[in-house]
Amino acid sequence: MSNRICLASKSPRRRELLGLYGWEITVLSDPSEPRGWFAGDEEELAGETPAEYVHRTAVTKLMDGIAARDELGAAVSGLPVLAADTVVSIDGRVLGKPRDRAEAEAFLRALSGRANEVRTVVAVGRSKDDYRTVSVASEVEMRPLSEAEIRAYASTDEPYDKAGGYGIQGLAGLFVRTIRGSYTAIMGLPVCEAAELLALYGAPAPVLAQRMSTSSTSK
Repeated sequence: MSNRICLASKSPRRRELLGLYGWEITVLSDPSEPRGWFAGDEEELAGETPAEYVHRTAVTKLMDGIAARDELGAAVSGLPVLAADTVVSIDGRVLGKPRDRAEAEAFLRALSGRANEVRTVVAVGRSKDDYRTVSVASEVEMRPLSEAEIRAYASTDEPYDKAGGYGIQGLAGLFVRTIRGSYTAIMGLPVCEAAELLALYGAPAPVLAQRMSTSSTSK
């Protein structure tokens, strides 16, 4: 067993969540994230549903991450690589990261008073032929937002590095009436499912693995 993994994402939220449970992380580069509105018949989605799109992009990130790990050499050779992608969609339409303030405000108006789907796919593997994925869908219902609230939120830095233009763990938590599903998946990494996949590749959650080892040897 090892507590060392590679993360094919520069997302600070994913890094913080994994670090919270004790994994030692080597961060790899990842592809640029989609920005703006994407409809199902546009080139970015290639006719895919949001679920198909996010699965494809997560696997693409994993493949790129494995290649980046291999370029780093012996220090990280053979370590499991974790990649993830999250999409927010409403009425089957994907919301990327807002390109500007006007689009951030448009996103919030679309989400106001309605439920949106947040789907995160986690992909973990050691090679391009040996990997597994899991998809976690959650629902976020926002209360109706006033124009003043929309403008105030869009004036912060928070919307612009997040799918859908909002962060549930930040100021946008003030807008969320209910969630159905995984809170950490909505943040960008379902830690339960990620830990299960990492354990399959010899890297169980260190905070528990150490205690389990100590408990078994003391009996």
